[in-house]
Amino acid sequence: MRIISAIPKITGFVSMGVLVLMMLLTVADVFLRAVLNKPIIGTTEITEQMMVAVVFLGLGWCAIQGRHIKVDLFVSHYSPSSQKIIDFIINFIALLLVAIICWRTFKTTIMVKQLGITCSYIGVPKFPFYAIATVGWISLLLAMLGHLIKSLKDGLIK
Repeated sequence: MRIISAIPKITGFVSMGVLVLMMLLTVADVFLRAVLNKPIIGTTEITEQMMVAVVFLGLGWCAIQGRHIKVDLFVSHYSPSSQKIIDFIINFIALLLVAIICWRTFKTTIMVKQLGITCSYIGVPKFPFYAIATVGWISLLLAMLGHLIKSLKDGLIK
């Protein structure tokens, strides 16, 4: 269980680190543009690619923290045992959907690598960023799996 939750935590910290680097890059670009009239070439594209890491690597960490949006308009009126069962079913379906997304993102990563797709302005290959998205989805999948295992250990009905 610790290993399952460790990976989303690690990817979450990497996401935070990339966010800090992205902010530093933006500040440096603005400073150099304003003071020396020499902006950093490709800052917009670099920032766009860094956003992939920030968003996707943060998915699993967000799930571990229980910070994803949850709408329980109707379920909140049910008994606690019914709520646990409905939560388990919804989380299981979501786990299946995320597994499909992981698989398709991985296949897309392979296709992008084979086609040699690059960023238009700076020419950096795009497949590593697709791979980062795949790792982010896998991180979310592991976090959801850990949550399901925990709910089974705690018991659906008490």
